[in-house]
Amino acid sequence: MSTKMMNRGTFQLVALGTAAFVALITTPPARAQSDGEYFNGVAIGAQAGWEDRRIEETVLPATLNTTLSDRRAGFAYGGYAGYDHQFENFVLGVEAGFSPNGKTLRADIPGGTIELDSKWNADFSVRAGIAVQPRVLVYGRVGYALNRYRISGFATGNTTPVASEGETVDGVLFGGGVEVAVSRNASVRAEYRHRKLDGSLSSNQALGGLTLRF
Repeated sequence: MSTKMMNRGTFQLVALGTAAFVALITTPPARAQSDGEYFNGVAIGAQAGWEDRRIEETVLPATLNTTLSDRRAGFAYGGYAGYDHQFENFVLGVEAGFSPNGKTLRADIPGGTIELDSKWNADFSVRAGIAVQPRVLVYGRVGYALNRYRISGFATGNTTPVASEGETVDGVLFGGGVEVAVSRNASVRAEYRHRKLDGSLSSNQALGGLTLRF
């Protein structure tokens, strides 16, 4: 299956999940919200953690056979906003996230270097989980991801690129985590995420987050 087909399938899955979510939350409730439901309502939050980003991609004509191959790890951070709806122990939600940072990947090429400088990342996802305890939610996530970057080529000894081009690529996101409510209006979470974007650009993230609910 091609990356484009996989990305389209993931986008359709997220759209279907969102439509089902909207239908569920707009259905008149059959009962009042239980005092034991901690994962319900509009949420905003911030998260930070560790990211491992890598690429193994031919970026110049095949006649040059030049591959950008690199792997970088370091600090990652961002924010998110979403909505969750809890049905007894089951939780279904949607979330949008944005991160203004990313790792710069680089490799030597004949006569210089080439760099892929990530400018920002965004994503839209659905998540579903089970409250294994009233304050403890275990969940999985699947979504659609975007990455804006600039790829530049540098001649040896020159800090001014001889060629530079911006591009936005898309792909899939999936993962899961645990969220623990510390009060009605606040929770903390730990989550693993994997992103697979066009070509071979990918990342693994381990993130901790603080969520506020309204």
